Amino acid sequence: MNDRILDCTAWKAMLDREGLSAAEASIGVLTKDDFAARRGSLLVWRGTDDGASVSLRAYSGTFDPDLAILLVIELEALHELVANGLVRAPQLARSGRLHPYMLMSLDNLEDAGLSDLVEAFGLVFPRH
Repeated sequence: MNDRILDCTAWKAMLDREGLSAAEASIGVLTKDDFAARRGSLLVWRGTDDGASVSLRAYSGTFDPDLAILLVIELEALHELVANGLVRAPQLARSGRLHPYMLMSLDNLEDAGLSDLVEAFGLVFPRH
């Protein structure tokens, strides 16, 4: 069922409209149900020079090392994000409907070319 919800074609179209910068790391999207169950489908995307690269991977509680950010999202919010674009992500996060998890340090995210995305999501990293 989640394979239809995590539609690679719809995500690619939305991400290509966003005009993503090329990145050396990927962003994963999981529904809250799959995250809680520790199994399901993980949608993985990355900006490339030729547009967004989007694919599905099996999720069994662990992540591949190329994954830099994980977005855990409610089903209704998932549809809203695909329909309206990443501009909705900060509001969905503030309302608790989307939970972003950083799987890399800020320096590694910057090195991977994801600093613009981190900034667009309004994510804050404390500097010690």
